[in-house]
Amino acid sequence: MLDKEESKKARKSAIRYLVYRDRSRNEIVRHLKEKGFSENSTDETIAFLEDNDYINDPRFAMQFGRSRINNKKLGRLRLERELRDKGLEASIIEQTLNTLYEEYDESKLAMACAKKKLESSSSSDIEKQRGRLARFLDRKGFHTSLVYQVVTQLVPHVTSNDVDPSPQLTKNQQHKTMTSCDQD
Repeated sequence: MLDKEESKKARKSAIRYLVYRDRSRNEIVRHLKEKGFSENSTDETIAFLEDNDYINDPRFAMQFGRSRINNKKLGRLRLERELRDKGLEASIIEQTLNTLYEEYDESKLAMACAKKKLESSSSSDIEKQRGRLARFLDRKGFHTSLVYQVVTQLVPHVTSNDVDPSPQLTKNQQHKTMTSCDQD
């Protein structure tokens, strides 16, 4: 009788937890354990939720991933880490990432993030700006090669001529250079 009552409370707690947004199976299990429910009532609740399609990890992964891409413009690496943190299986994560990044062009996402970041940047030091932009895109979860491509496209390189222009040769130095070339 106590077991039935606890299972009923666990089910109510889990459904209340699901009201705000979809959750992964692992999130529900963690929530129920934090609330102090027994393993038996947790298992029963999870089975009930799965049977009635309250929790569905592939659906959750797609919704969560799409939301993070639309709202935060995350790259594949960061989204993969966040899905792993939600306790999803590797096969679900891989399938979700493949589907989402066929739908969303990662290079366009990176470019949009970079342009927005540059608009708010006030640094006049080009090298500092390049470094900040690269670190920003890296934190967003874009591959290093894509970060390099976007940064080089948006922020021009500083050449040594731009930083330290070589002094002009005097007429005497020009004459010496020309005569040494003639001797060869």
